[in-house]
Amino acid sequence: MSDRESVLAANRAFYDAFESLDAEKMEAVWLRDPRIICIHPGWRKLSGWGPIMSSWERILGNLFEMKFELGEIEVTISGDLAIVVVEESLIQRGYDGTERSNVLATNVFERVGNGWFMVMHHGSPVLAPPDDEPPLQ
Repeated sequence: MSDRESVLAANRAFYDAFESLDAEKMEAVWLRDPRIICIHPGWRKLSGWGPIMSSWERILGNLFEMKFELGEIEVTISGDLAIVVVEESLIQRGYDGTERSNVLATNVFERVGNGWFMVMHHGSPVLAPPDDEPPLQ
């Protein structure tokens, strides 16, 4: 399997873990390291294993269902680091009902041994301009 294919598989494993709502599966995709970073849409930056895994437990524990459609996936690999930029269209169902949203995510993976592990996830909500407003150039 090429590096690109391995990185795409690691990225898919992240979304599969998210959709499974299983904290142990989420733990398996992250590098257990104090320098990891996670920025959930609308949250402040979280650093380190403990705060990041606590955030995932909180998020996953408050959902009944999560489904992603991924689009516009771009992969950049440089040595043992890989950056994946991806558009997420997601549907989440929780205590407050069903929500649909679009997020632009940057996922950074580091190769350790033969595997790629997440070291950073940054999600930003996409706020589309109204149909009659042209996009900024």
